Amino acid sequence: MTDELIPVAGCWVLRRETVGPTGRVVNHRQMGSETEVQVVWRETAPEWVSPTRLTSGFQAGWTVQDVPLSATRRSLGLGQIIGRRTLGNRQQLLVQLQEDGRSVWLPYENLRRVKDVRMRYIRAETGRIDHSHRCRLRLLAHALENWNHLTGSLDRLDVDPLPHQIQLVHRILCSGNYNWLIADDVGLGKTIEVGLLLAALRRRGQARRVLIVTPSGLVRQWQDELKYKFDQHYLIYGRDFVVNQPEHWKLNDRVIVSIDLAKRERHLEMFGQADDWDVIIFDEGHKLSRYASGERTDRYRVAEKLRARTDALILLSGTPHQGYYDRFVALLDLVRPDLRREIHTLEANPEVVSKLILRNRKSDVTDVDGKFIFKGQVIHRVAIELSNDARRFHSLLREYLRKGYRAGEKIGATGRAIGFVMTTYRKLASSSIAAIESALIARMRRISGELAEGARIEDGYLTVDDVAEGGDDQDDLGSVISVSATEQFFEYEIDMIQRLLSRARVVRRNDVKLTTFLNKVVSPLVSEGKKLLIFTEYLGTQAYLKKALLKRFPDVGRVTLINGSMKLEDKLEAIADFNEGARFMISTEAGGEGINLHQSCHVMVNYDLPWNPARLVQRTGRLYRYGQRETVVVFNLHARDGFDNAVIDLLLNRVAQIARDMAPIGREFNERLHAEILGDLLERIELASILRKATTLEMQHTKEEVDAAIERARSARNLQEEIFANVSGYDPNALSGTVGLTMDHVGHFVREMLPMVGIEIVAAKHRGRVLEVRLPEEMRGSHDEFGQKTVVRLTTDRRQAQRLRDVVLLDFASPFFRHLIRTAKAQAFDGLYASGTAPVEGEQMLLAFKLRWQDDQGHPTMEEFLSLARGGTGEIVKNPPFFVQWLLGETVNSRPPDMDKRERAKVFSELEATANQFLSGESSRFKHPNGLIHLAAADLCTER
Repeated sequence: MTDELIPVAGCWVLRRETVGPTGRVVNHRQMGSETEVQVVWRETAPEWVSPTRLTSGFQAGWTVQDVPLSATRRSLGLGQIIGRRTLGNRQQLLVQLQEDGRSVWLPYENLRRVKDVRMRYIRAETGRIDHSHRCRLRLLAHALENWNHLTGSLDRLDVDPLPHQIQLVHRILCSGNYNWLIADDVGLGKTIEVGLLLAALRRRGQARRVLIVTPSGLVRQWQDELKYKFDQHYLIYGRDFVVNQPEHWKLNDRVIVSIDLAKRERHLEMFGQADDWDVIIFDEGHKLSRYASGERTDRYRVAEKLRARTDALILLSGTPHQGYYDRFVALLDLVRPDLRREIHTLEANPEVVSKLILRNRKSDVTDVDGKFIFKGQVIHRVAIELSNDARRFHSLLREYLRKGYRAGEKIGATGRAIGFVMTTYRKLASSSIAAIESALIARMRRISGELAEGARIEDGYLTVDDVAEGGDDQDDLGSVISVSATEQFFEYEIDMIQRLLSRARVVRRNDVKLTTFLNKVVSPLVSEGKKLLIFTEYLGTQAYLKKALLKRFPDVGRVTLINGSMKLEDKLEAIADFNEGARFMISTEAGGEGINLHQSCHVMVNYDLPWNPARLVQRTGRLYRYGQRETVVVFNLHARDGFDNAVIDLLLNRVAQIARDMAPIGREFNERLHAEILGDLLERIELASILRKATTLEMQHTKEEVDAAIERARSARNLQEEIFANVSGYDPNALSGTVGLTMDHVGHFVREMLPMVGIEIVAAKHRGRVLEVRLPEEMRGSHDEFGQKTVVRLTTDRRQAQRLRDVVLLDFASPFFRHLIRTAKAQAFDGLYASGTAPVEGEQMLLAFKLRWQDDQGHPTMEEFLSLARGGTGEIVKNPPFFVQWLLGETVNSRPPDMDKRERAKVFSELEATANQFLSGESSRFKHPNGLIHLAAADLCTER
């Protein structure tokens, strides 16, 4: 029979016609046109039998390996028999695969039984001579893989994740529920947390399609951060591509979109026709508003529509509670609609927030050594005394702006463009005399016809609200905003602009703000040898400051720039120049996020003060972050040279005093908490909206609005603190019971595995962080990372990989590293049972598991590594403290303890029962038990 199924070697069988013992197939032979198999029966001699006389001899619970009838398909690996059936007169076994948790029906003839951990432990079969060494490497491979599975921290990153970031991602992934509001303080790296989360989900196939929705000013920052730090390429909808047909979405799986673009009807309809998303992330989630009346903002409608297209929604907001109970509840509704009843009784059940909010605070977080990361900041207010010429200029400018706003209001809807221009001129004037002068010159040229027709920026993706808020894509507004109507906005506009330009030239010749900046701020810092980071909103001011610095300090050093017109590579080159030699860096808002300069600088100047106070926090965050060894010093130039700067000055002074009053007593803690409170309050105050609406430029009414906004911010913070008392924050001991690993452990694993696969370590350089290795000739070309080389340099240190050329970085993004992991985990590698020494007193029986859960439809979703140790007293300890030390140490083989098989089976069952309890205890409505897999067992004793 050409279609007969032939049991493979190692297959267990029974005779069909009689009841008898089970047998094991050991050989095959061809007898004419038929194949016979040789079977070893228990307590009898081997016998040649026709496969037609045999049936399955496998039992439930046995561990088997698939042997495919193919020259190309690889084995499905190991699995456990959990069921049997006869279908079409064929016998099949239901096998749950260890690799991915799937359950598949397989022909029994293609399965062979293997000696698993249980069998090897009960029989005390150590196997290979270096069993202890192999057991450690086997478990280390599983532990490393699982830690990356739960945190993403061992993937291809350009950052070293902090404990609070790893803890937050671990919490989300272990929950089995991917719908959360992340409410970390500004500067704690929410982007990094998202990157880690996506890396971990991507490894398990749960983040193929990802959508990130963000304010327009942050789209490029997100794109750069994900590319630079996580090597993930996202396209910006509306810039890099536009979808006109629903089927085109198949070409775009990683997308970033501006919330203000997405809310437009045409684009929102197109997003509604897209395929479902694996993960959707909303940045600055507090701007999604739904009121008690049921009225929704356009932004909230976008979120509602997209919410229906994903099972994983992440909202990011450092200040989710803006003082409005209804809006806060509406945010929580978006995150967990299944908890709506509990959310709407929040005041009576505040503990519900623990199920959907995570928060880390700057004043709490530490580094890996337990030291506080943030040392506080000192903010100096530098008052600018105006000259009479500057007062006259700003008085005339205010008159011009009022006329412009009134002209726009008279025209109606078509006059919005005039209001757009007036708002932009106000912001430019708040920055520098150079910025507003340049814009007025451009306006003059436009009216006179010298400036060619062009696309008006107000017709693009920016709105008046966007300009008021500011952003990394707006630093060139001064040169493009005047490409507007050629007709005058109001009668005699050209005459007023000429008068303004005449006064601007006088102010520029004796610019008190610039002089104060150079004399009172820069000069003392230069004499102290300090580097200086300078922030401004606009390119015009940036060029103005660069020219002034080079003229005043020609011998001090170079001036580097970062702005929105630069590519990422150019920004990185500028950062390297600043870190290595340049004394000054001038950055527009393009450097407000994603560009970190804390390694070489701790002093910054805000030459202009943005309308959006949160941008001050973001700017400071470039220096006030992990790795900063000094107290950050900030100089804010307060120039009451116009209506807007006077309002900003008023706001910052009052908020600073409130923060001082709210911070508790205690020198070091006070500094850290004061900075946290100050940033928290500034994040909540929507000053940009107040200023945008203040078209009459009347101080008294605006002052009242500012006072009310500050009081709302303080009240909102207090309300949020009350609610957040129920929210999980950073706990330095939260992961103490887990097997937490770092890239140092990856390095240890690589060093020990290389000889196991036949690769010689020739030399260790750079304090052992770079290995020069020689591959055997037969490996040449077998790994893409090495090309045709047989001598290569390897590292697991991300910094070394950045600094050195021709060094191959090994992590979970590296195919060769994953090959080492697979090799150590394979059945052929062995290490299933060992008996050896350990850094612990007495005797310990160690058993390691992989616990796996699935969703409610049977799809495996998450895994967790678990080690259990049973001491001589019978006490069982989860992930014992000595375990990681044992993994990274050197062990010596020893004889297994003197125990009979029954006693060993009893101990094994005790540990297995404990693991089962843990599997049950961690299950929830989102996590259903899928499997309990034995990885390896060891008998350990004190070295004698």
